[in-house]
Formats: sequence, C-alpha cells, structure tokens
Amino acid sequence: MSQSVQSELEDHVDLTEDDDPRFDCRTIYRNMELENSESGETSEFRCGSWRCYCCAHRMRMNLIEDLERLVEERPEMRRLLSLTIDEEVPGAPTDPDEQHEYLTDRWNALRTELTDHYGDLSYVWIRHEGDENGRPHIHLLVDRYLPQAQISMLAQRVGLGEVVDIRRVNARNAAHYLTSYLGKGALASLPKGLRRYGSSEDIDLDVRGSSPSHDDWRLMMDDYEIRRRESNDPLRREVTRSDLFAQKLNGGPVGLDPPPGEQ
Repeated sequence: MSQSVQSELEDHVDLTEDDDPRFDCRTIYRNMELENSESGETSEFRCGSWRCYCCAHRMRMNLIEDLERLVEERPEMRRLLSLTIDEEVPGAPTDPDEQHEYLTDRWNALRTELTDHYGDLSYVWIRHEGDENGRPHIHLLVDRYLPQAQISMLAQRVGLGEVVDIRRVNARNAAHYLTSYLGKGALASLPKGLRRYGSSEDIDLDVRGSSPSHDDWRLMMDDYEIRRRESNDPLRREVTRSDLFAQKLNGGPVGLDPPPGEQ
C-alpha cells in the first residue's frame, strides 16, 4: 500500500481529545492496521498527529523535503518575512497560548490586506513556537519584493505593530531559513486547533500525503478483550472513535501485553 493512501485516511482521525502532550502511536495502536476490503492487503496504521513522536517526526521530515522541492522549482520564493507580536500594541496578550491565537488572527487579517494589494502573491508560512523571550513568530517565504514601509504600515493596521522583518535571501538557502525552525520536537506542543504551516492556494504542501481514492481502505483492529471461543484469537473488527480514545487513555491496547522492555 502506498504511504499517500494511508496518510489521507489518517487526516480524518482527530486524536486531540485529551491533554497528553506527547505519545507514540507505534506503541499505543499496535493492534490497529489499515486493510483493503478488496485485496485484503494491510498496512501499519499511523495516527498523523503532531503530538505523536513517530508521526510528528515523519511529517516534519516531509515538510522539510516539500519546502526544499518548492524552492528548487520556484527560485523566486526568496524573500523571508517574519511576523511577531509587539507587546506594546494595545490589546496584545502576554500569555503564550493567547499570543499564538492572537498572532493567527492578526496574520489572517494581514493576509487579507496582502491579497487586496497583491492578488497573485505566492507564499508559504511556518509557525515558530517562540524566540528567546517566548514570543511566537510566523515566518514566510514570498515570491516578490514587498516594500518594508508598506508591510510595516499594514502590520500596524491589523494590530501586529510596525516592527516587521523582511529580507532577500539566497535562493539556494531559502528553504533552510524556514526549515531551521523545524528541529526535534518543533510544532508538537502548540495550543490545540492552531495551524502549524500553510501556503497560498497555488502551492501544495503534501505533508501527510494525498490520494484521489481511499474508499476501499478501512481501519481495523484485533480486539483482545473479545476472544473467539474455538481458537482464543482476538475478534477482528472495525475501529471506532471510542477505541482510539480508550487506547490512548490506557497507553495501549487493553488485553495485549506491553511491548518488550516496557513490562
């Protein structure tokens, strides 16, 4: 089975119902796998959550590769724009979680302003969890010259403050400027519901993967709480949302011994 089919199915599973900041789906969902109802082919299940050690690493690597591919294909993406919160602006929050939400809201407002001025502007952005002072940032690559004075004016208008950094970078190093913020653990501990990256409509960042069809694939599990009388084998059945929540809460499948080394 291709990784792209598996990843698209993962996008439909919401595993953010509890407050456990980090977990590993390779341990928690050991009894689950994707199964093709036509061919019987199976594939290991991955949850696709940024809070999962395994999936976050895979998606972070995919994002880095996608950004490198993008800059290679479009060398005009070489102007780096950095946005943060000016805490002196009236109404600007100081709580880190509130700052992330505020920055998202103000970036959406600035994006509207930029669309009004540059209807065909191409961009890609990544959220940075915080600088040395704990202030979150959004870093963008854009495809053209944007006058510093105009960007500062627009940023001040939408409530970000007038201090905005924009600079031209070497095309060969442009992706590095964004991916340098994607170190180990990056994007994992952000407030729930926040987008971690994005782009203009003309740019496709295929971080999880996509496929035109996944109707034949189902998420199945071996239920070790229900055994077949004749063979004592676990019942094979389709996964429900309560299964996903219960196993994450339990730290693994109920009735299945923990992995070697964790007993």
